[in-house]
Amino acid sequence: MSDQPFTFTLRLEDFDLSRLPIAADALRASPDLLAEAISQYYSDIFRKLGGTANVAVTEGAAHVSWYPTTGAPRDLIFERALALLQKGNYREANPLLQSLHARFPDDEEVLFNYGMMLSDQGRLDQACRLLGHLVELAPGHSHGWTALGAALTRSGNKPRAAEAFQAALELDPTNAYAMRNAGAILAETDAAAALPLFEKATELLPDDQQTLLGYGTCLLRLGRKEEADPILIKCVKLNPLTETAEHARTARTRLAHETMRSNVAGGLRPDVVMYCLGALQKFQALGSAKAKAVTLEIAMLGRNGLDINDSTQKYTLKSLPGKFSGLHLVSIMYVGMQAIAPGEDAGIDLSREYSAALEIFNTKPE
Repeated sequence: MSDQPFTFTLRLEDFDLSRLPIAADALRASPDLLAEAISQYYSDIFRKLGGTANVAVTEGAAHVSWYPTTGAPRDLIFERALALLQKGNYREANPLLQSLHARFPDDEEVLFNYGMMLSDQGRLDQACRLLGHLVELAPGHSHGWTALGAALTRSGNKPRAAEAFQAALELDPTNAYAMRNAGAILAETDAAAALPLFEKATELLPDDQQTLLGYGTCLLRLGRKEEADPILIKCVKLNPLTETAEHARTARTRLAHETMRSNVAGGLRPDVVMYCLGALQKFQALGSAKAKAVTLEIAMLGRNGLDINDSTQKYTLKSLPGKFSGLHLVSIMYVGMQAIAPGEDAGIDLSREYSAALEIFNTKPE
């Protein structure tokens, strides 16, 4: 066992009481219970790392000493915290990084990783403070400036964020993450100026979803729709289940809808009316349970994108026989969504065609 303990002190006001198994109000009302709970909390954490821990809670602070079985305490804790961060386990990584920061407030690796974690968790004031301290200590830390810029962007301070990303790029012109984020801010006011940043970032990060989304969105702002669509398709296909993919799908749906409407100068699409009418008739025959199954299958298929501007019948379903065009499937799904959740956003506006089809469907033959 090491003779040199890892020690740190943490003010109780900086401790997250929600981590303890007792209600926060009860803990605040009983200083002895609070001290015992925090002592047990840290003892359990450091016991898992090997060795023994002594915890004393006095004068509004927790004083922790950990004697590891082997190895350098700082490195053992940091490596464990990084492993947890890589798994997305912020809850367990947080007390380790907080402990390291309390003991080593100027440790650049701790400031960088702890600051980014806090930023991802939405704890933006603290993230900006830690990352700001990092770039004060290490003004040549390009990734530190990038992380600070991301936290500032999330907090709504885009002018300062843009300055941070610019500082990162001056230090490292190949910092693709700084390019991507700088481009996203610039694109809001000057898409043409932002485009070269996205082009270069995409060369460096060809499989990064956020970079592809930013690039595709920037192209859409410039009216270069045919170039934007394949980029957004790639963004979705990389991982269809992410929030970024959902934003790309929304952009593609909006683009497809605009193109579909432009083909008839924004008027009613007779083909969509007939698709909706056919769906109403089919669903009436199938019953509500099978209609829901068809709607869900199309919705799941659509997560990878349905080309509604290609009339080719290239899609098939397990729940319905035949082949369908993308627009036909979207029309069927729209009708199904109106039955399942009337008035909810179906991702595309076919309300005029649906209303026309419904009027025909409800007309009783004389």
